[in-house]
Amino acid sequence: MSHNELLALLAVITALRVFLPDLRAGMRRLLRAGARVGVAELLHTQQTATDAPHAAVAARDTEV
Repeated sequence: MSHNELLALLAVITALRVFLPDLRAGMRRLLRAGARVGVAELLHTQQTATDAPHAAVAARDTEV
C-alpha cells in the first residue's frame, strides 16, 4: 500500500469513528419519531372507527 492509500484509509476510519455515533443516534431518533407517529395514527384510526357507529346513530336521530 502506498502512503496515499494509507492516508485515505486513515481518513475513512477517522470519519467513521467521529460521525458513526451521531449517525446512530440520529437514526434512533428518526425511528422513535416514526414509531410515535405510527402509534398516534393507529390510535386515531381506532377512535374514528369506534366513533363512526355513534355518528351514524346521531345522524339517524336527527333525520327522524
